[in-house]
Amino acid sequence: MISTLLSEGAVSVQELTAFPWPHLVLDDFLTSDCLAQCLSEIRADTYAFDIEPRGTGRIEYSVLKSQTMWRAIYSKRTRSILSSAFGVEVRLNKHNMLQLRRMNGETPEFPMHNDFTSNEATIASFLYLSEGWSHECGGRLKLFESDRQFAPSASIAPIQNRFIAFRTEPSHWHSVEKVYGWERMSVLSLWNIEDLSCP
Repeated sequence: MISTLLSEGAVSVQELTAFPWPHLVLDDFLTSDCLAQCLSEIRADTYAFDIEPRGTGRIEYSVLKSQTMWRAIYSKRTRSILSSAFGVEVRLNKHNMLQLRRMNGETPEFPMHNDFTSNEATIASFLYLSEGWSHECGGRLKLFESDRQFAPSASIAPIQNRFIAFRTEPSHWHSVEKVYGWERMSVLSLWNIEDLSCP
């Protein structure tokens, strides 16, 4: 059943959006059947979210338990999309696993930051899961050209089944606005990368 869900509805590779720094946005990432199966599995499980403070913000996360979602994210299709878009070979960062992340009305705004770590080159990707998003819900991913910027150069709405990805470069500043009257669920995956241009 799982292989049937994942074999349908191939997503064509789109070019990276360049402004304010390169990032990938793909809507309708999973087939409707696959998404429904993933959400059913997530709802059927109990998640105890760990909380990691980050400055004035915090991360609420748990290891993802949905087998269908694991197979959908960590698949040849996803790796092919990322490899084609970013011009790199990718493999899942095994230390990070796949995380189910949550924001709700009690979660503070996540302040401006970058995800750069000096010891490894990576791509971060998120798949938004929650339905019913509207402008009043907040929770947008805000992108900045520099850490001195007050207003974002671009923002990405957390629409259900939207997949986003970007390199974790020190210049890739971003934040997440506070959520109002809604729960923002997403799946984070971190990918180690190897530049194809290297001899």
